[in-house]
Amino acid sequence: MITITDVAADKIKEILKAEGMPQAGLRVFTGGGGCGCSGPTFEIAIDDKAGDGDTVVENKGAKLYVDAETAGKLGTAELGFISDERGEGFVIGYPNGAPQGGSCGCGPDGGPKEGGCGSGSGGGCACG
Repeated sequence: MITITDVAADKIKEILKAEGMPQAGLRVFTGGGGCGCSGPTFEIAIDDKAGDGDTVVENKGAKLYVDAETAGKLGTAELGFISDERGEGFVIGYPNGAPQGGSCGCGPDGGPKEGGCGSGSGGGCACG
């Protein structure tokens, strides 16, 4: 299950306080787009409460709401926060490696590797 770094937890609380919603949390959900070679895409939004069937992840009082489908795609991901010369924002990383079958890569023939997204029926990776 996804975890929240201490830095991300502090930033979540800061944002929610500034929005006047200190009791709310962030929702992470599967975004638009496809699997792609970078894996599934995720989006983050403020949500005032957990939904039915959501998992609630907490760190330092910061809450993250995750629906069952998204939780399966996240695996052991970690919600972090970065700030550098390019800007700042939340990031989802995989300190223990991407979830099983959650990555895509190109095989030696230039097509999707076996078991990766896009393998089998018609591709889906940018391989070739």
